[in-house]
Amino acid sequence: MRLKRLARNIPALCVCVASSIHHQCNGSSAVVDAAAFLPASSTPLTIANTRAIPSYLPQADRLPAAAPLYLKKGGTKKKKGKSNTITVNKLAFRNYEVLETWEAGIALRGTEVKSIRDGKMNIRDGFIKPNKNGRSCTLMNIHIGKHSSAGEFFQHEERRPRDLLLHKAEARRLLQKTDRTPGMTIVPLKAYWSDANKVKFEIGLCRGKNVRDKRQDIKDRDGKREANRMIKNFNYR
Repeated sequence: MRLKRLARNIPALCVCVASSIHHQCNGSSAVVDAAAFLPASSTPLTIANTRAIPSYLPQADRLPAAAPLYLKKGGTKKKKGKSNTITVNKLAFRNYEVLETWEAGIALRGTEVKSIRDGKMNIRDGFIKPNKNGRSCTLMNIHIGKHSSAGEFFQHEERRPRDLLLHKAEARRLLQKTDRTPGMTIVPLKAYWSDANKVKFEIGLCRGKNVRDKRQDIKDRDGKREANRMIKNFNYR
C-alpha cells in the first residue's frame, strides 16, 4: 500500500520541485523541464494523468505530469484440465515389464459405478484370468467399496469377479500368450472414464522383473530426471 501511495504522489512532487526551481531563477534564461525529474515512461505526458497539483501555482507552471506508476502484478496460475483417470496401478509398473496394452470395458452394477465416482476402487492386487474357452476374460481381485447410501439388498460384493468386455479375437490372443509363454501375466494398469462417460480399463500383457531389472529402471529414471533438470536450468539462463 505504501508503494502505491508513493507512486500516485510522484507526479505532483515532481511538478512542485520544478516550479520552485523556476521561481528561484528569478526570470533568468534557465529552462526547467519537469520530465527530467520523472522516471522514464513510454506513456505520453498528459494533463489527464496529473494528480493533486497545488492550486497556488501559476498557469504557466502547471506542467503536464507523468503517467502514474503501475506495479507489476504476480502471474496467474494456469488451471489444470480435469483428468479422466480414476486410478493407476503403480505397483504393476514397478514389478512388471509391460509388453502390450489393450483397452477393455467392464460389466458393473449401479452401486459399483457410484462407489467408483466416490473414489472407492483399488486395482493394486488385481489380475486378469482368460477363460478356457478363449471367448472372454475376467477381472479378479480388485476392490470396489460399498456405496454408503444404498441398502444391504442392493449392495455388491467388494471383490467379486467382473467380466471384461473384449472381442473374441483379443481374448483368444491373451489366452494363447499366457498359456504358451511362461512367466506372462495380464494386469490392469489404469482405470479411467471414456468420452462416453463409461469406465474403461487399460490392461497389459506383462513379464515379471527381477532385482537387476528394477535397479536398472531406477538408474535410468534418475538419469532422465537429472538430464531434464539440467535442460531446464540451461533454458532459464
